[in-house]
Amino acid sequence: MPLPEKNHFRQFVLFVFLLLIPCFALWTFLSAALVTPLIGLVHLTLSNWFPDIVNVFYQEGANAVLMTRLDQVGGQFVAAGEPDAGLGFRINTRIVTYSIPFYAALHFATEKERYLADFFWGLLVLYPFMFLGLLMLSMKDLMVTFGPVFLEQPGVAVPSAGVIGILYQLSVLIIPPVVPVLVWAWQSRHTPLLEQLLYSGRAGNGRAPL
Repeated sequence: MPLPEKNHFRQFVLFVFLLLIPCFALWTFLSAALVTPLIGLVHLTLSNWFPDIVNVFYQEGANAVLMTRLDQVGGQFVAAGEPDAGLGFRINTRIVTYSIPFYAALHFATEKERYLADFFWGLLVLYPFMFLGLLMLSMKDLMVTFGPVFLEQPGVAVPSAGVIGILYQLSVLIIPPVVPVLVWAWQSRHTPLLEQLLYSGRAGNGRAPL
């Protein structure tokens, strides 16, 4: 049943808060499966981009583990004597994948005609950003741990420390909460909720609705 026109936004906010709990609970349960495609892509990217440093990037539950080919001996970084003897890092993938339940709550709280089809299209948009986030989390750990050994690899194009730092901050603080809102807003631009908000905004500015 269509919502009363004056109550679209109020109903939407209520539905979002109600859906956040089950969406995040389901995400917690499925987070390992949701991140599996990203693990493989990040492994291929890192192992081919930095073959002298990155050994393997694999999944451990909802976490990722980055194993390197370097070990620390006497304060110096040297090639590990055995394949599994290098330094490793455990990365919490939920730092970037929480955009999924946030987007799901926004999406399913909005009155629209196509729920599932639009939801899967929205996920396809989110995944490249989550891939970038997981990649930046890994590169930040490599940069902080190995410093010039990582940043000044001969024959390898490595972004500067400033670029890695900025992309890391964006991937952790900005992209996960903002991109789901942008995807939801674009998909919902023709719904009564967005039309009401746009109409209210134009009316507030003294401009006639288009």
